[in-house]
Amino acid sequence: FAEEANFMYAYSLYASSPDHNKDQSSSIQAMNAMQVFLNKYPGSEFMSKAVEVITLSQEKLEKKGFENAKQYLKLEMYKGAIVAFDDFKKNFPDSKYLEEAAYLKVVAEFELAKVSIPSKQLERYTTTLEYYKELVDNFPNSPFLTEAQRFYTESLNQVNKLNNFKI
Repeated sequence: FAEEANFMYAYSLYASSPDHNKDQSSSIQAMNAMQVFLNKYPGSEFMSKAVEVITLSQEKLEKKGFENAKQYLKLEMYKGAIVAFDDFKKNFPDSKYLEEAAYLKVVAEFELAKVSIPSKQLERYTTTLEYYKELVDNFPNSPFLTEAQRFYTESLNQVNKLNNFKI
């Protein structure tokens, strides 16, 4: 019964893990325990369930990371949002949320530029243009492009205005 007991230990960690918006320590422990179980019992009858638990725990961590990054934007902490979206992309390179994260990064940089002191605005509007181009390059058929285009156009207008003002 050792095999089943090992599986049930790992599964109990998963079962006790809370929703994505809470501390995910038990999800991480469950993933680690399931991986140890799979390494120890590679031909187990519980293999598919163990893989499913790892996948579901990973999805929970992914959603938590994305929601945390979005929270910075909601709190109008634009620099923090940009860093959080970059970290999210690095930690979850194949996430289903990457497209929205790329769009929200454009939004965050645009909003940061708007509230910036005049000496920083040109640089930040220019960065907004770069983030928009990344969005278009990586997700050419994105449903977010229409809205992002508005930020691009406004940023371009501001860059031209600020460049003319400098002269």
